[in-house]
Amino acid sequence: MTGQPSPSRRRPPRPPAGMAGRITGRDRWIVAMLAEHRVLSGPQICLLCFDGERAARARLTLLTGLSVLERFQPRLRERRHPFHYQLGPAGARLLAAERGVSVREIGYRPDEQAALALSPRLGHLVGGNELFVRLSYASRGRPAGQGLSVWWSERRAASIWGDLTRPDGYAVWASPTRQVAFFAEHDTGSESLPRVLRKLPGYTRLAAATGIPSPVLFWLPTLRREAALRAQLPTAGAGFPILTASREHGDPAGPVWLPTHPPASLRLTPDQLADRYGLPPSPPADDPDDPATSAPPPRAPGR
Repeated sequence: MTGQPSPSRRRPPRPPAGMAGRITGRDRWIVAMLAEHRVLSGPQICLLCFDGERAARARLTLLTGLSVLERFQPRLRERRHPFHYQLGPAGARLLAAERGVSVREIGYRPDEQAALALSPRLGHLVGGNELFVRLSYASRGRPAGQGLSVWWSERRAASIWGDLTRPDGYAVWASPTRQVAFFAEHDTGSESLPRVLRKLPGYTRLAAATGIPSPVLFWLPTLRREAALRAQLPTAGAGFPILTASREHGDPAGPVWLPTHPPASLRLTPDQLADRYGLPPSPPADDPDDPATSAPPPRAPGR
């Protein structure tokens, strides 16, 4: 019997002609990061994998001209923002060819990307990504295996835990001796505090179902907003550690994370968070994640 092959058996697309000699390992990593995290600003990409803004602008302009990336410049609250980058059609074909899957299977949806550029959720998504970008940047000079070693997008997290909770991201941070997995909630201040608090039971159910009390980090816009939320957060009984910090504290890789349960007088660095709540690093699994579906590492490769 003949006919069209099923989508899962279709031959993966070929990489764009003439692209192989022009695309570096770092370029491929940027493509994979945008497939995972949907949109990153130019300054964020610069922090992730470039040594200066001029080099970042030049390379991103080239990749945009090759349709590896697409860019737009949002205007929010009557203020023009820097260029934001998404996966382009040539980048989608390149990534799909490398992974041996179809373009659709890597999650590339041009209509959804166009809608995101105009969506009121754009600021929330880019702001949530900023937390992890800063943690990744702080990891760049550290030994391999330390710092931010895993960063999963909100979309990936929802596909895994969405029946219980929908975090804005999931990550693993490693100190020199221990590592901790945590969830992040990026608060813009637009939701009421009761609505923010309604997210907690989902994490409690998740901790009970998995037996893993992963910390939940609330990243808030102001000191005032943090104090208001902390006044209503439980100090015990949630089933998992809760920590808060405000963007007014500065770098999330610094001593900014304050637990809600005793002792809660000192703000912790991510290393201290890992030492308090984490476990000794485990050896790598014999059967690693399928590279066709796994998230890219948050630390960029060499050029």
